[in-house]
Amino acid sequence: MDRREFLQTAAVGSALVLAGRGSRAEAAVSEVGLSSLSMAELWRQLRTRKISAKEVVQAYLDRIAKHDGRDGINAYITVDREGALKEAERLDGLMKEGRPPAALHGIPIAVKDNLDTAGLRTTGGSKILERWVPQEDANVVWRLRQAGCVILGKTNMHEFAFGITTNNPHYGPTRNPYDRTRIPGGSSGGSGAAVASGFCAAAVGTDTGGSVRIPAALCGAVGLKPTLGRVGRGGMMYLSTTRDVIGPMTRTVEDAALLLAAMAGADPRDMDAEVKSAPNYARGLGRGLRGVRIGVPRKYFYEENHPDVQRLTELALKEMERLGATLVEVEVKNLDLALPTGFAIVLPEAIFAMETYLKQMDPQATIDKYLPQFGPDVQGILGGQKGTDKAKPVPGYAYLEAMNTNRPRVQAGFKEALAKVDALVTPTTPLPAAKIGEDAEVELLGKKVNTFFTFIKHCDPVSVAGYPALSVPAGWSADGLPVGIQIVGRPWEEGRILRIGYAYEQATNWRRPPKL
Repeated sequence: MDRREFLQTAAVGSALVLAGRGSRAEAAVSEVGLSSLSMAELWRQLRTRKISAKEVVQAYLDRIAKHDGRDGINAYITVDREGALKEAERLDGLMKEGRPPAALHGIPIAVKDNLDTAGLRTTGGSKILERWVPQEDANVVWRLRQAGCVILGKTNMHEFAFGITTNNPHYGPTRNPYDRTRIPGGSSGGSGAAVASGFCAAAVGTDTGGSVRIPAALCGAVGLKPTLGRVGRGGMMYLSTTRDVIGPMTRTVEDAALLLAAMAGADPRDMDAEVKSAPNYARGLGRGLRGVRIGVPRKYFYEENHPDVQRLTELALKEMERLGATLVEVEVKNLDLALPTGFAIVLPEAIFAMETYLKQMDPQATIDKYLPQFGPDVQGILGGQKGTDKAKPVPGYAYLEAMNTNRPRVQAGFKEALAKVDALVTPTTPLPAAKIGEDAEVELLGKKVNTFFTFIKHCDPVSVAGYPALSVPAGWSADGLPVGIQIVGRPWEEGRILRIGYAYEQATNWRRPPKL
């Protein structure tokens, strides 16, 4: 794509003429066209100076101003307009000096609001931290800045990452760009909605039990949960040190591969972080599916799904088979342990982690002290019965049993299932996006079911095991809502699941921008 083609693509709708540029840049960049461009396409234009970082950032900011905010999609809590433009101008200056561009030079991204950003507030989606401004970037934010990314702002999220709706009581609900009456998923709902809406070229989310993959699936985006340790978590507002990971959220699989490579690496603030350099994930994307063995765990993962989800997942399997993959029926054992094990791990770790983070703002902070200021759903999780003013602890024996006995059994179940296949393929969620307000219950197969437990059903066991997983768009429901499939791999084999996802994506091309 040359400059003319880029500008023609970007010129859908009204053009935005940017002031302060010479004749080369007077051809405008439309905010509308950005929603269809991949990060890789954009980067190829930026690094060859066919378009400037400032032009691109300005166009994204204008699109955000037009379609986001409390009455719009509400993907962002904070937009750093001044800081983003200043950084874009700096990057353009380096290019004028003849400096070689960084790996992701000028790419405008969004960051979930539980990752520290120096000089820019980090709220965790909570009113408690409304005015909190960290002094240091999270490791992943620092790495992305070093790679040349421009931080547009901080995205809305379920408060303290404790849910899957992003129906935030303090900053308002994030709305699904394909149907504003519906949730975007969570807890990284703002990141998913921002990517799908064209409010950024890519975004960063965090995933404890599906918080990257669920919003990716419900917003028609790509979301990757890496292996625990692949991306350093220093400067993250932890929910669970055992389960939390940071992952890319993008419009294409290629973009996820590029962003993950920039995010991964050593982190002195995270003892679990892998010190070796990440592979070049993009290099192996085009190898196809010939000879690949796909595990199909029908028990549990293919039970009690919405008819559209079931239909589209089956079509995805047939497409992979057509592309040369071999389908193998497998079983993941011990899945009955996953949900109780996950909660026995998360709750005690969350109380400790949240208190530790709050002490940066208030050295005397405790969960009990701030419990009344949390939203109702988080209060319910932490405080137990309605009206209580004390956080409920998980017994020590339950935590030890989960960590030392039950979690290893869940891991063993996935290890056995993956022993003779390259990856597992499942639906990402049992149903498409629920209506905003259906926080407690949603209808599935003619009956009311728990919203939270239903949406995390397919993702949470993978998180308990600590395995990598990729959510890729798999089509559209009868109501026009996105549906995703989940590709689960062995630890440290992100490259393999990216390859599978890429082959499927290229053959199907389900992605289509929303009409905002």
